[in-house]
Amino acid sequence: MKKAFTIIELIFVIVALGILAMVALPRLAGSKEDAEVARVKAEIAAIRSAIQTHRGANLLKQNGRGYPDNLTAATIEEITNGTKLSQKYWSVNEEGNQLTVTIGGRTATFTYNSNTGRLTCPNTDPNTDALCRKIEN
Repeated sequence: MKKAFTIIELIFVIVALGILAMVALPRLAGSKEDAEVARVKAEIAAIRSAIQTHRGANLLKQNGRGYPDNLTAATIEEITNGTKLSQKYWSVNEEGNQLTVTIGGRTATFTYNSNTGRLTCPNTDPNTDALCRKIEN
């Protein structure tokens, strides 16, 4: 009667687990970047919505053109009712007209136009353009 596994059986199990791990790990790494892109997409959508809401409220109050003058971290927090951008992904320039996001070592810079209220990612660099397209789609 057999009471234990042989060394050959254990080696086969370890090899099989190693093969499964090699197949699964690259897929999980891609999932992390997809999750980060989804988070950034949601944050951009929230900021864009807040810009339009801010404009609408200011127009109703007859308070000028309505768009925020800049998108500094404080302005974003104010118009989104307390939402703070993750410092892990985002940085904002001092003038508040550029928001830079970094995901997986790639960066994309969004430009804010206070005259039109548009927040766009007009990158022309091939290395950052792919990230812009991923976020914008």
